[in-house]
Amino acid sequence: MLESSFRIGTIAGIRIGVHYTWFIIFFLLSSSLLALFMDRHPEWDTLTSLLTAAITTLLFFASIILHELGHSLVAIARGIRVQSITLFIFGGVAQTEKESATAATEFWIAIAGPAVSLALAGLFYLLKWWWGGYSAIAFESLDWLMTINLVVALFNLIPGFPLDGGRVFRALVWMATGNAMKGMQWAVLGGRLVAYGLMFMGLLTVLQTGLLINGIWLMGIGWFLLSAAEASGRAYVTDQLVGGLSVGDIMRKDVPVVSAQMSVLDWVDEHVLLSSQRAYLVKQGDSIIGLVTLSDATALPRQQWADTSVREIMTARERLYTVKPSSGVKEVLILMRDHALNQVPVVEAGDIVGWIDREYLLKILQLHSETGR
Repeated sequence: MLESSFRIGTIAGIRIGVHYTWFIIFFLLSSSLLALFMDRHPEWDTLTSLLTAAITTLLFFASIILHELGHSLVAIARGIRVQSITLFIFGGVAQTEKESATAATEFWIAIAGPAVSLALAGLFYLLKWWWGGYSAIAFESLDWLMTINLVVALFNLIPGFPLDGGRVFRALVWMATGNAMKGMQWAVLGGRLVAYGLMFMGLLTVLQTGLLINGIWLMGIGWFLLSAAEASGRAYVTDQLVGGLSVGDIMRKDVPVVSAQMSVLDWVDEHVLLSSQRAYLVKQGDSIIGLVTLSDATALPRQQWADTSVREIMTARERLYTVKPSSGVKEVLILMRDHALNQVPVVEAGDIVGWIDREYLLKILQLHSETGR
């Protein structure tokens, strides 16, 4: 999410960002409000309706930031660092550095967001009756903001992951059973049911009313919730599997090595094709100077393979992402994900002592999963 967003500010040390998809929902929502206000108040000129719609939309997204800050400030108070809050097409998301350590922490972090939205709905209700009596513009804007914050609070309390209600549900199952994994499994199941329900409602909306945009929007939200629930479930299981593993526990020490002077053609023919190993460390003398992969070779025209040394196409050692034997396996997974890596060398006391490759790591995780370790 962060890779495609830009920073708009910082609150309590938390980076506030906007994903490019936010502009899509801002346009759609402000356009919808413009049509609503023009229909209710034909006496308003177009500029008044447009400005009211735009300002109301911005206040709504300010409410979303406050909702996420509710989660974030409770998380910080509970010892969990929050890296960012990002606005995107389906609302907002806070990125924390780790999962909750206890069911109670999970519960209070999860419930904080809907509590903020409920409080905002109450605040806009009071402002509507105080200020709205003097201005029809203020009344319409505050009335909509009151309603939408109430909807956000209630919708988020639906017990399906990754909605806040799903996190609350997860925490309650965790408390009842003492099993965090079981809590996550039930919350993900709830998320699937909610997602399928929304997609079915979207389909019915299109078939029965012909409101194509509304139906597609419901199906889009359902699809997003389903994808997020499944991804969160997989990520949680992976975190549990690697939580007690260090790089030194599972790294490969028998790393294949190729001479820096060998031609790309000889390396592919004599090593890669015979061993099915796609990556090699590159050695010159007694030193490891880089890493070469089959992708490096295939990026080079084949007619140049015989006259090009492995050294010329390798990634130099100083450009490699590396880890230590004491590093956590989760750190490796993050490196592989963020930088599209298949191999991460392991360095100790300045020497490369092994590596972790993606295929080997996935096999290890699968074995741990199958054995229940």
